[in-house]
Amino acid sequence: MKNLVFGGMLIMSAASLVGCGSQIGSSVRQAVSDNQSAQTLVEWENSEANPEALFANWRHEFMVDSSKRESMKTELCQELKALPAQDLTLFENEIRDENNRALVSGCKEELLAQVDAHFDEQRETMAVQGHALKAVQSQNSFRFPDNTQKRDMSNGYMAVRGDVARKEIVLTFDDGPHGLYTDAILRALKEVNAKAMFFATGKSVRTNPDALKRVAADGHVIGSHSITHACLGTSVACYKQMGNRNLTFDEAAAEIRGGHQAVFDVLGWVDPVFRFPYGETSKDLKAFLKTKSTGEFAWNIESDDWRTQSNEQLLARVLANVESQGRGIVLFHDIQRRTAEIMPQFLRELYNRGYSVVLLTAADPSAKYNSKLVKRKQQLP
Repeated sequence: MKNLVFGGMLIMSAASLVGCGSQIGSSVRQAVSDNQSAQTLVEWENSEANPEALFANWRHEFMVDSSKRESMKTELCQELKALPAQDLTLFENEIRDENNRALVSGCKEELLAQVDAHFDEQRETMAVQGHALKAVQSQNSFRFPDNTQKRDMSNGYMAVRGDVARKEIVLTFDDGPHGLYTDAILRALKEVNAKAMFFATGKSVRTNPDALKRVAADGHVIGSHSITHACLGTSVACYKQMGNRNLTFDEAAAEIRGGHQAVFDVLGWVDPVFRFPYGETSKDLKAFLKTKSTGEFAWNIESDDWRTQSNEQLLARVLANVESQGRGIVLFHDIQRRTAEIMPQFLRELYNRGYSVVLLTAADPSAKYNSKLVKRKQQLP
C-alpha cells in the first residue's frame, strides 16, 4: 500500500514531515514539488511528501498529542486553502477520506468547493465535457465497432502491446474500483461501445464491491492488481517502497492471490489477468503466474494521470503517447478524477483518429470461473 502499510504495520516517514506549525506548510509545498519532479509513479509514491504518507503521519500525530490538535487543524486548513486550485487537486482524495475527517473538519467543504470550481472551469476547455461526480451524458454519438480478441493464457501470457495491430488500442484502468470516479468512466465507455480491462486492488474491491459489480455488468474484463498495491519485485525501488525491505516470495504471492480472491468473492469469477503494481516483478513471480495460467499485463502507453496537470495537458499527453506508439495498451487509473473528466473527449479523439478499442480476453471462456489463484468456498453437504 504505497509506502505506508504492509502487514498492518505503520511505517513512519521522516520526522521533518510530521508535526504542526510551518512544517505542515513546507510538507504541503514539498508534495506539489515532488509530484511534478517525479519521473515515475513509484518514485512519486516513494516520496515522503506523498499526500497519503503525509496524512497518515498527521493522523498519528493528531492522535498521540492532543495539545497539537487545534494548531494542526488550523495550519493544515490554512496551507491547503492557500494552494492554487490545480495543486489542491493533489490532495482531493485525502480530503475526502473519512479517516481524515478530524484533520480537515474546519475546512473540508470549502476545500472541496475549491476543487469543484477548478474542475468546472477545466470542463469548459473540453470539446466533449465529462463529469466525475454527476451522472451526465456527453455529446458523443458514435460507437466503436466490437473488437474482442482472445489470447491463450493457459501457460501464462506476457502483454506489453497485447499483440494488437496498428491503430488498435487496449484501455486499462488500475487501482479501483473508486466509489465516485469509476462510474463516470463506465458511463463514458458505455456511451461509445468501448470495453476495457480493469485491474482492481483487493482493498478497493472490499471497500467498493457494488462499483465492481457495475464494471462486471458492463462486460469489461476484470483482473487484479494485488491486495494493497504493494511493490512486489526485488528492485531498489521496491526495497524503499516497502520500508527498506523486499517482500519474500511467499508475501508477494499472497498479495497476488489476495487481489484475485477479493474479486472472486464479490463476482464469483475473476479473469485470468494480473498487473504488477508499478510494473515491478521478478523472475520467480513471473514463473508463478505462468503456473497459475494467468496473463501478466504491462503497458506501453503511459498517461501519467497521477501527476497534477490541467485536463488539456493530460489529454494532450496521453494522445501524444498514443500517436507515438501507434498501438498497444494504455495505462490509466480510475482513482484519478481528471481521468474520469477527460474520458469522453479522449474516446472521441481515438475514434476521430481512426483507432479501434480492443478488449483482450482469455481464449478459454471458462478460465474466469476456474482461477488457480483463488480458493472456493466449500459446499455444505
